[in-house]
Amino acid sequence: MSLAQIDTWMTSPAKGGDGWGEVKTCLFVCVTTSEGLVEWGEAFVLPCREKAVAEIIHALGRSAGEMQAVSPQAFRNHAVRVAAKHRSLDFAAASSALEMALWDICGKRAGKPLCTLWGGDHSRAIPVYGNIWSDTQWDAGSLERRATELVAQGYGAVKIHPMLNHSAQEAAHCVTRVRAAIGDDIHLMVDLDSQDDIATPLQVERLIGSARPYWFEEPVDGEEIQSLARVRRITGLPIVTGEKQSGLTNFRNVLAADAADILNPDIAGVGGLLDMIQLSELADRQDVKISPHCWNSMTVAAAAMLHVCAAIPNAEMAEIYPEYIAHGELFATTGFQLNGAHAYLSGKPGLGVEIDTSALESLSHHHHSTCLTIVKAAT
Repeated sequence: MSLAQIDTWMTSPAKGGDGWGEVKTCLFVCVTTSEGLVEWGEAFVLPCREKAVAEIIHALGRSAGEMQAVSPQAFRNHAVRVAAKHRSLDFAAASSALEMALWDICGKRAGKPLCTLWGGDHSRAIPVYGNIWSDTQWDAGSLERRATELVAQGYGAVKIHPMLNHSAQEAAHCVTRVRAAIGDDIHLMVDLDSQDDIATPLQVERLIGSARPYWFEEPVDGEEIQSLARVRRITGLPIVTGEKQSGLTNFRNVLAADAADILNPDIAGVGGLLDMIQLSELADRQDVKISPHCWNSMTVAAAAMLHVCAAIPNAEMAEIYPEYIAHGELFATTGFQLNGAHAYLSGKPGLGVEIDTSALESLSHHHHSTCLTIVKAAT
């Protein structure tokens, strides 16, 4: 295939559909091929750099547009050359979005769900968990109520972030309160959001043993590999890391140090779906699981996450942001359904996502288009 046009949209922040927290800005890319196929990708973005990632998408798209034929593998090789061993998370997010769209095209052209192109089963029930995240509601009572709400909605696992605005003692209190509220049959994940040293996570761990956390996420920063390994050895808890890292080098080092039980690179930030598949193969050799991070919309990126989980043998639970679901329904048909503790793919070709561009435009504060045929003509 050859590329004809690239469009990006950045949605405006919005209130969560059920009033818990905010929906952050999301960055979507639409790739149009010379044969008229229109498909979608999504990039992981953080505040103050959304437009920078969009600019990288267009620049990288223009350079890829000069290729006679673009496949996901050819694009990945091209992106690696362009990065010249200086790939940052923002560059990786841009290449993730474009590669994701190219995979969507491949699935549509084949008339098959994307996961089947990797040997997966689109009818597979994919376990999910509800992530409880808010920038405003952090007292133990709020966390307890929110966890109870998600369990009532059918989630069999929930994740909390008890260290935000809390001491170690207060965080432990939150964990034990939530465990008491949801009962013993629900998986409870504890995310410590990258503490500065290992003293705090070790203190929290000693105080929450009776709550039986399912995993211990980012007890320290993911780049502090030896500290992660030490926390894992001392606590014996399953350690999760990887959401802030891209490319394969860091993850190879984590695996070599035996520093994690579960890797959670962001589906729209790791660098591309090929990187995610390759990482799964590397991790599986050491019985390490993959639980893709997805702090993105519950539309394009979430569909990509679920297709990966349906195709790899070592998938752990996939991440769902419940408050983002209603917002995504304003402009997209998601390509999957949530049913209690599991997600089910629709079976539609490609990612299975359908976007109403007019609705997306109305929810966005920035739209940019690059016509690659004009770029080619000018050169």
